[in-house]
Amino acid sequence: MSQTVEEQIEKALARRKLEFYTPYPKQAEFHRAGGRPGITDRLLIAGNQLGKTFSAGAETAMHLTGVYPDWWEGHRFPGPVDFWASCTTSQSTRDAPQRILLGKSDEWGTGAIPGRYITQIKKAVHGVSDAVETVLVTHVPTKKTSRLVFKTYDQGRERWQGETLDGIWFDEEPPADIFSEGKTRLQVRHGILYITFTPLLGMTEVVTRFLKERPAGSVVITMTIHDALHYTPEDRKRIIAGYPEHERKARSEGIPIMGSGRVFPIDEELLKEIPIQVPDHWPRICGMDLGWDHPTAAVWIAWDRDTDTVHIYDAYRVRQATPVVHAAAIKARGIWIPVAWPHDGLQHDSGSGAAIAKQYREQGVNMLRYKATHAPEKGKKEGTGGYGVEAGIMEMLDRMQTGRFKVANHLNDWFEEFRMYYRQDGLIVKKDDDLMSATRIGEMMLRHATTRIVASQAPVLPGWQPSDPSMGTLG
Repeated sequence: MSQTVEEQIEKALARRKLEFYTPYPKQAEFHRAGGRPGITDRLLIAGNQLGKTFSAGAETAMHLTGVYPDWWEGHRFPGPVDFWASCTTSQSTRDAPQRILLGKSDEWGTGAIPGRYITQIKKAVHGVSDAVETVLVTHVPTKKTSRLVFKTYDQGRERWQGETLDGIWFDEEPPADIFSEGKTRLQVRHGILYITFTPLLGMTEVVTRFLKERPAGSVVITMTIHDALHYTPEDRKRIIAGYPEHERKARSEGIPIMGSGRVFPIDEELLKEIPIQVPDHWPRICGMDLGWDHPTAAVWIAWDRDTDTVHIYDAYRVRQATPVVHAAAIKARGIWIPVAWPHDGLQHDSGSGAAIAKQYREQGVNMLRYKATHAPEKGKKEGTGGYGVEAGIMEMLDRMQTGRFKVANHLNDWFEEFRMYYRQDGLIVKKDDDLMSATRIGEMMLRHATTRIVASQAPVLPGWQPSDPSMGTLG
């Protein structure tokens, strides 16, 4: 039976998928990160059916063919490459990376690798039907040949040894030993690797490496269902509702199923708000968490006293910088805003010998007089209250559950920590929680939030003194 014009067009377009690939913003961010100096390991952690696998397949096809689009800002190889694409089993490898790269078994050449550049396909001798072992691809600029091999995790570590490679694509999370062996294959040629998966296995060793340990040379991109532009709001709502409740965050937002639970089991969409113009009559405060190897973080809070709602409107997180650098960033956001600081601000710097909080005060930061504590008991002095972390967490959670806690939707670093803030065996895991700690410290001292005081033109009464100038604002 002869084909219609529409069928002929559809068939022709199927062989030009790479040419027409236009990434969504999060996919583009994933590609772009590969072009950053020093970045070798990338993780695109995302929900189901959001386009993560095709984006990795498209990038792999570009490296194999050497055909990069004009918009490309990611990593570029100057010549032909040796690449591995892998997944859990022979069947999952055939049905995911192989299908994405080659097309279905009866339509090879309709995947991300344009059929006109495929010079040889060698099927696997053993295993599932139509599984491919090796593909040879023309590297267009040099007219030489790139080689692609499909691997599986269930082959075991021994089958991952021996080769020297330019790149590896892990589709779905690999076991730690396979990941380690794969990285070893890349050392000689300074190769790259990227992983695409939905984190249904929770905080495994590989997930922890990227999300908590964050070694040099690695980057994480999180893509949620809200970043997939092919879905309408109605589609998203329907899809999320269709997942089992305990898997919804993982399958729609790429948030790992956390050990014994997230610290804040709240839908982040309920917290997000469009950035607001803070009214002058809302008191403000900055919460600060101190660090060096882990970042120093600051969070700015505006307090709507009429509704008792806190609004997180700005955030700052930088590691391995001196108080001079941090102080400049804090003052730039309002030199008059009081800054709440943790108990380790009383520690003395090994270089200068001065207390850390004092160093910030000397830089002109409006540090509160006392370290952050909960409100003292009635009749007792400020600074004598407790510092219990759980009490602060429960206060934040109560506000979140009652709609009295809002966060500007552009504060991606804040939401990144919020998603990954979790408990293990009932205890909060103290890693990558800098902005969460700064938020808790700021809210703990919310009673000292203040509005900006404009210098009065009225005469000062004889003998008048502010009751506690260090707890007030700068005029």
